[in-house]
Amino acid sequence: MNPLVDLLTGAAGWRQNARLLTLHTPLGNDVLLAETAIIDEALGPLAEHAGFTIELTVLSTNAHLALNAMLGQPVRLNLQTSASRSELRPFHGHITAASRLGANGGFARYRLIIEPWLAFLGHNRDHYLFQEMSVIDIVDEVLADWKSQGKLVPEWRWDLADRAAYPKRGMTVQYAESDLAFLKRLLAEEGLFCWFEHTADEGETLGKHTLVIADHNGAFKANPQARIRYTQAGTTLSEDSLNRWHGERRLDTAESQASSWDYRSLSARPQGAGTTIANGTIPATVAWHDPGQYAWQSSAHGERMLTNQRQAIDARMKHYRAESTVRSAAPGSTFHLADHPDHPLGQGENDHFLITAVRHGGRNNLAEQLPAALDVLGPPPNEGIPEYYRNQFTALSAATPWKPLLTDSHGRHIHPRPTASGTLTGIVVGDGSPTHTDRDGRIRVEFPWQRGSRSASRNPHPTGADNAPAEHRLGVWLRVMAPVAGANWGGHLIPRPGQEVLVAFQNGNIDRPLVIGSVYNGQGNDDAQGNRIAGSTLNTSANAPAFFAGKEDTAHSHGASLSGIKSQQLANSRDGQGGHNQLVFDDTPGEARLDLATSQHQSQLQLGHLKEQHDNARRKDRGHGGELATQASFAVRAGNGLLISADTRANASSQQLDSREAIAGIEAAQSLTNSLADLAKKQNAALTGDPDELPVSESLQHALDVLQATTSQGPKATGSGDIKATQGGTGTITAWSEPRLQTSAPAGIAQVTPNNHVLISGKSTTIASGQDSQIISQGKHSLAIKDGLALFTHGKSKKDNKPNQETGIHLHAASGQVSLQVQSGKLIAAADKKMTLASTHASLSASAKQKIVATAQGAYLKIEGGNIEVHAPGKVLFKASKKNWTGPKSSSSSWSLPKAGALKLCAASNQAAISQGGATVPIGA
Repeated sequence: MNPLVDLLTGAAGWRQNARLLTLHTPLGNDVLLAETAIIDEALGPLAEHAGFTIELTVLSTNAHLALNAMLGQPVRLNLQTSASRSELRPFHGHITAASRLGANGGFARYRLIIEPWLAFLGHNRDHYLFQEMSVIDIVDEVLADWKSQGKLVPEWRWDLADRAAYPKRGMTVQYAESDLAFLKRLLAEEGLFCWFEHTADEGETLGKHTLVIADHNGAFKANPQARIRYTQAGTTLSEDSLNRWHGERRLDTAESQASSWDYRSLSARPQGAGTTIANGTIPATVAWHDPGQYAWQSSAHGERMLTNQRQAIDARMKHYRAESTVRSAAPGSTFHLADHPDHPLGQGENDHFLITAVRHGGRNNLAEQLPAALDVLGPPPNEGIPEYYRNQFTALSAATPWKPLLTDSHGRHIHPRPTASGTLTGIVVGDGSPTHTDRDGRIRVEFPWQRGSRSASRNPHPTGADNAPAEHRLGVWLRVMAPVAGANWGGHLIPRPGQEVLVAFQNGNIDRPLVIGSVYNGQGNDDAQGNRIAGSTLNTSANAPAFFAGKEDTAHSHGASLSGIKSQQLANSRDGQGGHNQLVFDDTPGEARLDLATSQHQSQLQLGHLKEQHDNARRKDRGHGGELATQASFAVRAGNGLLISADTRANASSQQLDSREAIAGIEAAQSLTNSLADLAKKQNAALTGDPDELPVSESLQHALDVLQATTSQGPKATGSGDIKATQGGTGTITAWSEPRLQTSAPAGIAQVTPNNHVLISGKSTTIASGQDSQIISQGKHSLAIKDGLALFTHGKSKKDNKPNQETGIHLHAASGQVSLQVQSGKLIAAADKKMTLASTHASLSASAKQKIVATAQGAYLKIEGGNIEVHAPGKVLFKASKKNWTGPKSSSSSWSLPKAGALKLCAASNQAAISQGGATVPIGA
């Protein structure tokens, strides 16, 4: 044993009882003897410490104490008060730092740093996402994770004016922050402050210290010495007193204003709060804050946030500094100041104050009792500590609301929110459905830094919480950036579960993410669709590009000339092997192509260099120009007219409905029909009752009127207010006056079908040919006409090389009979030259009910009334090889004509056809 140590341990001075400072540790009584103490405590959250810190120098007769064994150990430092030697004020905490300052002969001096259990929360770093939780719930969850950690015994309680004032926060992210920094930031943002209350016991933990979190001054309690006297220095009193006191004023902004844009309510929600501190004649200054988007959920919430900031500023604009020997001075306690000339006791709030921060300095008087030990070790390092005890504290009027300060005098955040520099990637999550989105196109995203059962890192969270389930139950709705977003218009491509997306953060705020795009991942196959990498535990789908530059397969090795958009049917969103829609831009040199297609019924529109394409593979050439194809039905509808033309326009320079070729053809047909109609009328080929202008002429003229119609737009734009909208520019363009289907082609039009062909018009049908017209039928050809049929021909062939030089009308029946009937009226057959009626193989019969008359140049043959009368101005010759004149005989023949009935229409069918615009009406019996 060391003789000095033996001497000291046997001395009466090596005892702690009845001293100003007594230290209790798990090492046992009097193993460490408190020498000096500096204690800083304040209302938090503060940037400097976790609520309080104690720097303690201690003496020990053991120079070989293991420093690492001390760390984390609970200790209690008792401070003797003026009430009595047994009235002790405890400071409970944990050793967070230990050092050996010196040793000699087995005697040693140590320095200990003692902090609250909350300080241990500053030594981790976490990434964690809290969803739909209030600040109260978040703090409780974080603090609860530290229970039963080492020697820590976390205790905390809430003292709130109204818990309902703290709404659930949609998304709160702890991003690369310690738990302590995260909690300090949250408390400051919500206007919550805190301090510690200490209690002592003789158990294993030696006591406890409880974190009190509050939001109103009513949570503060009166100091054990509720009345503190102001005295002169050196005055001896039975109670502790205050001997230095002065007020301080600081200039700051007079009003705080802020506005936070909320995209859901489309409102800025401005807020403002003015100071309650009289600043004399200084100018009214305003501080404008930008809290970021949707910083508060309602106007009441925003008003509370601005009021908190304003009260925090006001609390620093007028405060007091004091020095005293009041050992019970503690942050969060109030007292009445007595005997001060500026604050007469009993005059309302003028004498009532709140202590906000205290710095204690104390020293045990060991120099007299253990001089040998101190001579060996030398003086302690903190010589500035008073010989016995003294403190400095700050205070403000107890009526002034206390709030934590958010920013310093330069506008920098005291507890800054972490920012994500640049962008992060995340994985879209859902409920198991192919898509997961809300009405407004928002999605849920899980980040790779989250830890849980299905995290990208495959690491569980140390607390056991599942913060990465890769499901919709964790993750708030995030907006997705669109190329353009308007009222019921814009770009609309919603990422689906399993896709990797790029996430940016508004103003760098980690709590305000925004999806700005999607990215491909994995390793795509060289010459085939798909990915060589399977999905991950994060429920990620392996997403390789649909269009890519292959290597060896010539169909794929096209130098990534394909670009565009390709969707995927929902059931195959993760493997990409199902039906799809696509818009492809093929920029292959000399083979440019645009392809709009869907796999449904193989429907597609191709323009340019037509090509067979399967996914990424460019295969056979198919032609040039354009093609619209589908294996199902197809319809083209144009409400104001449809032009189908094979007439070209260089560089598409003409107007949309330019029909100059069709108009020229109609004008030629109009000239031809008018001339033939006039000629027919002169040749008496017109039907009885024909109008002066035939329907064919009217219809052709109407067609010209429709196709030649135009519309004009003047230079004056239309609109309301200052908003002007052009409507297609100015000038005159072709605009058909009626919805018409017009087809034209310079080299011919063919309509071919192996089945029926129906052509119906509700009014007139005109077929005009500049040369010949042929109607050829393999079977029968029928013409059914109600009001009359006129067949007129004129002229002769103008081409000598035509095999048939005949003109006129030819009715030939190669087989069968020719029936020509007039069921009511006359039948007239006339010719200005020879007329021949002949039967080459049988007989020729002529019969009439009344008489038959044949005349030529004044001679006639008349058969009437059973008589035959022959008359001639010249000779009548009867010539035969044999003549037989006999008595009277008779013979008759009978012809029956079909009875002509009246053309009747069904009244109901006729009315239905009129109302529906039908071209035909069923004929009634």
